[in-house]
Amino acid sequence: MSEDRPQVYSARRAVSAPTSGQLPPQALDLEAAVLGAALLEAEAQRTLLATLPDEQVFYSTAHQQIYLAIRDLVQRGEHADQLTVVQQLRHRGTLERTGGPHFVAQLTMKINSAAHFETHCRILQEQHARRVVITAGTELTAHGYDQTRDPLELLADAQTHLTALHRTLETRPGQTAADAFDATFDRLAQAVQQRGLTGIPTGLTALDGLTGGWQPGDLVLLAARPAMGKTAALLHFARTAALDHGYHTAIFSLEMPTLQLMQRMVASEVPGYSNSDLRRGNLPGGLEQVAHIRQQAQRLHTNGHTLHVDDTPGLSIQQLRAKCARLHAQHLLGLVLVDYIQLMRGDQKGNREQEVGSISRGLKELAKELNAPVIALSQLSRDVEKRGGEKRPLLSDLRESGSLEQDADCIVFLWRGEYYDIAEYEDGTATADTVLFDIAKHRNGATDEVVAACSMRRGTFSDLTPNMAPAHI
Repeated sequence: MSEDRPQVYSARRAVSAPTSGQLPPQALDLEAAVLGAALLEAEAQRTLLATLPDEQVFYSTAHQQIYLAIRDLVQRGEHADQLTVVQQLRHRGTLERTGGPHFVAQLTMKINSAAHFETHCRILQEQHARRVVITAGTELTAHGYDQTRDPLELLADAQTHLTALHRTLETRPGQTAADAFDATFDRLAQAVQQRGLTGIPTGLTALDGLTGGWQPGDLVLLAARPAMGKTAALLHFARTAALDHGYHTAIFSLEMPTLQLMQRMVASEVPGYSNSDLRRGNLPGGLEQVAHIRQQAQRLHTNGHTLHVDDTPGLSIQQLRAKCARLHAQHLLGLVLVDYIQLMRGDQKGNREQEVGSISRGLKELAKELNAPVIALSQLSRDVEKRGGEKRPLLSDLRESGSLEQDADCIVFLWRGEYYDIAEYEDGTATADTVLFDIAKHRNGATDEVVAACSMRRGTFSDLTPNMAPAHI
């Protein structure tokens, strides 16, 4: 074969062949059949682009170029056939490298119709999936020998590869309203049976009524100024999910070590003791009293296997996703909590706003990967303190990034009127020993306010009793 004559079906060698001499998974005959059908029928072209959105699904570089030419034409609203595709390849400067007009014509000779077209596309997806796995494995093997690479970074890279692949293979055909009708009412019946609680319970009846519980796949921001009870609320939600309802829950604390978190949870479990008492060892009964408290807090031991605590400082978003992937492989995670966003490191280097943006996107992707709610604490800017009046937080007070507001499905502000010496709510209800959960953004529900009883000394939250509850906040 002369050097200037292109080789028919020249194949990409991006994936290294195993030492046994095997070629990477491929189906060149089906690639040719799929492209030939697309050149014959407009409907096949639309199905092709909807089902295979990336040229890398094709192993042959020639087939990749023809796919790209078809995509260019369809996106411009033009018809793609043998002649127009040849013209588009010429315009792209890839006609000769593809194999010329004769190669394109061959494709239409190998197919009579678009029968079984979607099945053929699915097989090409599967072959592509195998090649991606081989590529990821080869890269990770090479990186594994590199002593300068962080092992957690390797795990995060692997998770990114596999997540992207999963999304590609998850492509599903659309449904009609009639197709989805029964499933819609099955879900409604389930919601009625669960009294509207379709997610992870919050432990607060009024908050569950607004949110339906923390919803799978949602990123929830719990934001407040210092001393509003953010960490206490996070631990309350963790204990409710793990100890009360048995969901595997992961807490990532970048601010507070594990033993301090445990101390706070013990104070929440055992009546009569504040976190300060336990921290200072202020127990008149001495070691005998320690044994008594240990017995009262035994639930943290018997049910605590569902509550995972990680206090790695300066955690990056890549490390967080790798750690969650490992936990999720062992036990399906029901809830992930992060304390707090501003202490995390992002993947994107640049100014801090860009870095926080990469963190918020990573947290949202994590929620979708796990199909579990992710609750992240966030600090608010000092502008809250500079305002007069009640000093209630606004969405514009979220620190360092508008991406936080954009990526979050639900944003909840914590506000304690008592802290600002405000004695009563507008309806006359006392603010003492209460906290207001202000749902400022709710992508899938209403925005409203919920007041709960709280004890900052012990870090506990509960529903207001009827005689305390305000009629309207």
